[in-house]
Amino acid sequence: MPGPFQGMDPYLEDPALWQGFHSRFINACCELLLDRLPPAYDADIEERVQLVEVAVESSDRYRPDVSVSRVPGEFSGHTTSAIATLPDLQPITIPALALEEVIEPFIQIVRGDGRELVAAIELLSPANKSGSGRSAYVRKRDRLVQSGVHMVEIDLLLAGERTRLAKPLPPGDYYAMVFRGDRKPDVDVYAWGLRGPLPPIAIPLRRPDPDVRLELSSVVDVAYSRGRYARKLRHDAPPHVSLSPEQAAAVEAALNRRTS
Repeated sequence: MPGPFQGMDPYLEDPALWQGFHSRFINACCELLLDRLPPAYDADIEERVQLVEVAVESSDRYRPDVSVSRVPGEFSGHTTSAIATLPDLQPITIPALALEEVIEPFIQIVRGDGRELVAAIELLSPANKSGSGRSAYVRKRDRLVQSGVHMVEIDLLLAGERTRLAKPLPPGDYYAMVFRGDRKPDVDVYAWGLRGPLPPIAIPLRRPDPDVRLELSSVVDVAYSRGRYARKLRHDAPPHVSLSPEQAAAVEAALNRRTS
């Protein structure tokens, strides 16, 4: 990988850069699969548009311009010489929520002239790891798997909600999960740490065709290089994502190796 990290670079979670990396990852992934799929199969990039809730940036215009006060000595038409005054109650400013349109590409693997949907490959984004976007994504995933479609879920984000299964996930910072439509409810879970390389994962097809091997490290390398992220990312500042002490130590070790 051209960056300082052996595996995934957590600095890519910068909101200003993630969407571009997401698109490049999906494109590189689709190209690799097209080179390896049997002749009866094809891979296409599709797009999903969803509305997600985001916080409106705070502004002075959201503060009230009018306050109501009581004139000392004046109450219900009677005058008094001493009336206790109440302190002004100051409001708490909280950003509003607004709906924002998010376009997310994903991959569909189809088979034959009828273009039967065999598998879908998703790279999770912040929009489908929290809130209403998360619920919509999970419903879509479960619907596809129940209909017999394989679903491959790749999570290269430290932030956000993890996929929940019937048992606790193995320890890891990043995950890939293969929901096989012909083997539900079992899920193949790949887990690895921030210090380690990205693993190859299996992309299932229709039996008796064998799985296709997808090297995540190759896909991330291509996306990282095409996006020129080695020169875009500010590795001299903390990443945008919150890190655990173990993750912070791994980031520091990787950056120290680069400068030593």
